[in-house]
Amino acid sequence: MDKVIDLGQLRSELQVEDDFKSPPSLLQEILAVTEDPRSGAKDVQAIVERDMSCAVKLLRLANSAYYGFSRQIKTVREAIVIIGLDGVKNVAMSLGVAEVFTKGTPAEKAFFNNLWIHSMATATAASLLSRKVPNVVPSLAYCAGLLHDFGKVILFHHFGVEYEEVINRAAETKSSLLALERKFLGVDHALVGYWIAETWDLPQVVTETLQMHHDSGPWDYARQHIPLVGIADVLAYESRVGNGGNFSARRYDDPFFNPLRFDEAQIKSVMNDLRKESSRFAAMLHLDP
Repeated sequence: MDKVIDLGQLRSELQVEDDFKSPPSLLQEILAVTEDPRSGAKDVQAIVERDMSCAVKLLRLANSAYYGFSRQIKTVREAIVIIGLDGVKNVAMSLGVAEVFTKGTPAEKAFFNNLWIHSMATATAASLLSRKVPNVVPSLAYCAGLLHDFGKVILFHHFGVEYEEVINRAAETKSSLLALERKFLGVDHALVGYWIAETWDLPQVVTETLQMHHDSGPWDYARQHIPLVGIADVLAYESRVGNGGNFSARRYDDPFFNPLRFDEAQIKSVMNDLRKESSRFAAMLHLDP
């Protein structure tokens, strides 16, 4: 039987915790630009340049061996031209939330490091696959993938050792982490992630995905972002890039994903990309300001 707790009280407690009571300003600003059809590269450039730490880290990434450009990129404007507008948005959103993944006890940090890489892989897969799905904005798909498991960060910060024991039990028994969260904590990461997304007033695409990315649908045309992030999550696990603590993940050939109509070649291509980029995902979490 699942543990019974006062969900209203828990939600109130989480909403006032320092790390979660307001969204990272960089994430908030990039999402506002993404949702505004009148905005463009100059708006993104202005946001990044106002955040000196983000600008420095972006240029460091742009000049890294991963991108391998023959000349040095010296300005944010050049980075946007070379990496692309969506690419810079995605880097900025990632840097905006990265700090939360570096806090906590040694056990938390070890889990968060793996979760970060898994989240980056899911975000990247969602962005790549979104180009094949009508009615989905790639940058919003990326954000939804990046934050899809953010509820696990919240649960670990709030419950501490109790949540660590749930994760260890999932690993030992190869059981559903979601089910064990409900059984031993009385709440799961999808629900608490949704609560914080609502508190932060994130776009509906993101809040719905955090809440329902483990659900089985069926989904209508307007909600294709939910199974999209679901299959991106699966591909991150199957590529063995990072680890979000789910030891009973679905497979990409699950009938649940059939309406998306991805073929085997598309799936394999994305998985290869994730494996190639895994070192970049890890490096981004530990960039010096």
